[in-house]
Amino acid sequence: MKVKKGNYPLTLVAAAVASAISFVSVTAQAEGITPEEETTVVVASRTEKAISEIPGTVWFVDSEQIEQEYRGGKTLGEILAATVPSLDVSSGGRTNYGQNLRGRAMLVMIDGVSLQSSRPISRQLDAIDPFNIERIEVLSGSTSIYGAGATGGVINIITKKSEGGALQFESYVSSSSGFNKGDDLDYKVAQSVSGGNDTVSARVAAVYTETQGFYGSDGKMITPDISQGSLQYNKTIDLQTTVNVAVSDSKNLKLLAQYYDSQQDSPYGLYIAGRDFVDVRKGFESDRQHGTERIMLSSAYSDSEFFGHQLMVEGSYRKEDQTYTPYYQGASQQTTDVFSLKTALAKSFGKVDLVYGVDAYLDQFDSNQALFDPKVANASGNLINETYAEIGRYPGVTVGSTAAFIQANVNITDDWSIEGGYRYQYMRNKIDDFVDYKIQKKIAQGKGSSADAVPGGKTNYSIGLFNLGSVYKLTSDSQIWVNFSQGFDLADPAKYYGKGSYSAADANGHYGLKNSINVANSKMSGIKTNSYELGYRIQKDALSFQTAAYLSQSNKSVEYNKKTLLIDSVSDKKRVYGAEALVSYWVMDNIQVGASGHYVVSEVKSAEKWDDFSAGQASTSKASSWIGWYDSALSLKVQSQTMFDYKDAEEKELVGYTVLDLVGRYELPVGSLGFGIQNLLNKDYTTAWGQRAQILYAKHYDAAAYDYKGRGRTYTLNYQVKY
Repeated sequence: MKVKKGNYPLTLVAAAVASAISFVSVTAQAEGITPEEETTVVVASRTEKAISEIPGTVWFVDSEQIEQEYRGGKTLGEILAATVPSLDVSSGGRTNYGQNLRGRAMLVMIDGVSLQSSRPISRQLDAIDPFNIERIEVLSGSTSIYGAGATGGVINIITKKSEGGALQFESYVSSSSGFNKGDDLDYKVAQSVSGGNDTVSARVAAVYTETQGFYGSDGKMITPDISQGSLQYNKTIDLQTTVNVAVSDSKNLKLLAQYYDSQQDSPYGLYIAGRDFVDVRKGFESDRQHGTERIMLSSAYSDSEFFGHQLMVEGSYRKEDQTYTPYYQGASQQTTDVFSLKTALAKSFGKVDLVYGVDAYLDQFDSNQALFDPKVANASGNLINETYAEIGRYPGVTVGSTAAFIQANVNITDDWSIEGGYRYQYMRNKIDDFVDYKIQKKIAQGKGSSADAVPGGKTNYSIGLFNLGSVYKLTSDSQIWVNFSQGFDLADPAKYYGKGSYSAADANGHYGLKNSINVANSKMSGIKTNSYELGYRIQKDALSFQTAAYLSQSNKSVEYNKKTLLIDSVSDKKRVYGAEALVSYWVMDNIQVGASGHYVVSEVKSAEKWDDFSAGQASTSKASSWIGWYDSALSLKVQSQTMFDYKDAEEKELVGYTVLDLVGRYELPVGSLGFGIQNLLNKDYTTAWGQRAQILYAKHYDAAAYDYKGRGRTYTLNYQVKY
C-alpha cells in the first residue's frame, strides 16, 4: 500500500481514524482506563510520574493487553508493533534490526536495566518471554535522560512480581500450527509460583518454547533467514526470579535474576552453489547456528527517607553470548559483559520537583569467527559446515561511561508545568590491536604466516544533552504538550576500527600494513540528535486519543559498505519527521473500536540536498485498526496492521502489505482457553526484514536467498489456570 511523501502528519491521523471502518484490527492500547485510574510510569523521568503530567508521548501496555496478544500467538516484537503506533512492524524473526521507534534506534530495558551494548546486535526483543511481563512502558522520541541509544525512544519492560500472601501458581500450555506438515507445530509450557509475607516476597518462573518449521501461505517452507536469524526449529528457555524485600517502612530492595537461552538447531538449510541459491533442503549440519544466551542480575534499592530525599540505587550485570549461522562459510560468536550502576536522588521543594544522580557502566566486547572447511561446504551446497579454524572477527572493545544528570519539574500553576534537565556523559573507548579480518582468513588458509596489526588505542569524548518541555492541562481529562530533547548514538566501534590495506605477503609470508582506520588517526564521537515534539491527548469517558507531531535531526549519520558491511563513514546529516496517533472508543459497554497510525519521512543530506534514506534502514509508515468484544466470559478482537510502500533515493523499494489477525479468550469453570489466528486471510508477503535483507546483502547472494516471508495462516490454542 502506498502513502505519498507530501501527505503531512495530520493527514495520516485522519486516515488512521477513518481506517477503523475499513480495517478491523486490535492494538489494545488504552483499553478501559478511566481518569480515576491515573496511570503512572517511570520511563519518562526515572521516578514514578502520572502520564498526564509528562510533556511527551507515552504508551502503556498493561498485563491484560499483553496476555491477550501473546495468547493469540504473538511474539514480543509483534505485541509492541501492534500497541505502539510509532514502532515499525515486526521482523518476524530473531532480529529487530530496522524495527525503529520514530525512525531511529530504541533503547530497550528490563526493569530499568539496559539491553544496549557497544556492539548493537539488535536482538533486544529476543530477550524475555511475554509470560514473564507485567507491563510495558514506552516513551516515543529522543530522550536525554538515559544517554546513548535512545534517539528513537525508550521501551521499559517491567517483569511480573509477587503480590505476597499465600502461594499462588500460574500454569500455561500452548501450541501453534498452520497444519501444513508433520513438523509444522510449535508449543510452549510455562509455570510460575509466587508468594511471601509483609517482609519478603518472591516469584519464580520457568518458560520453555520449541518451534519447528515455518510455512508460507503457499504451504511451502519459508526460506530460513541466514543473515540475522529466524526462529524456525528453535528452543527457548526463560528462567526468572524476582524478590522484594521490605527492609523497613522506608527502605526497599528488589532483586532480579534471569537466564535466557534461545538456540536454533535446524535440520534445514539453504542449498547454495557458488553465489546461486537453489532451494531449501534437509540435511543441514553446522558447528554453529543462530543463538542467544544471556545471564542478567540486578539489585535495586530505594529509601524514601534518605536525608529528606528519595534515594534510588540500581546495580546490574549482564553477560551475553550471541552466535550466528554459516554465512560465506563462516559464522561468528560475539560476547558482551556489561556492569552498570545507577544512582538518583529525588526531592520536592514546594512547586519544584528535582531528580539528579550519577550513572556509570563498563561494557566489554569480544568476538571470533569459525571458518568452515570449503571442500566439505562446497561439496554439500553449503549444507555441511565443519570448523577448520577460528580467527578474530572484530577488534576487542571496552567502553566505559560516567554520566551526571539533573532534571527539574516546576509547577507554574495547577494546570501548567515546565520540565527541563541536562545530562553530561563522558565516555572512554579502548580498542585492541587487530589484524584485518581478510588477512587473518588468508593466514588460516595457509596463504601467509603473520601480519602487522592495525593499532588499537584509547580515545575519549564527552557529550552534553539538554531537554526542555511543558505540559498544560486543558481540562481534567486532556493535555497539550511541547518539548525539545537531545539524544545521541555512538557508531559501532567494532565495525569502524580494525580495517587496513596490506602489501602482498613477503618471502617469509608476512603481510605488511600500508594504511588503516585506527584510533590515533580517526577518533569517533557521539552522533547527537535534536528532537522537537508537539502533542495532545485526552482520556474521557469512552474516548481515548493521543497524537503527536515530531521532527528529529542528527548532525551525522552512519554509512555502511554494502559488500563488507563495515562502516565507511560517519558524516552526512539525517532528519526524521512525522506524526503518530491512536484513538479508541467504546461504542457499547462490550464493544471497542479504534485505529492507530504513524506517518514518517527519513532523509539524509548529501550534496546540499535531502534524499530519502536507504530502504535497508528507513522506517515505513504504518496503520492499524481493530474492533473488540469483551464480557466476563469471552473476549474477541480482530485486528489489521498495514505497512506502507517505501522507495529510497536509489529506487530501492519496500513493498507494503496488510495482515489481519484474530485473538481471543474464553473463561472456563477452571482456567481459560486462549486462541488466535495469525494471518487470518492467508496473505502471501515478504516481511519487512526479508525485504531489507535483500537490499543490505545484495552483493553477496541471489535476492531469493533473503526472501524471508511471513507465516501463512497459523492457529494458536492454549490453556491457562491461576490458582
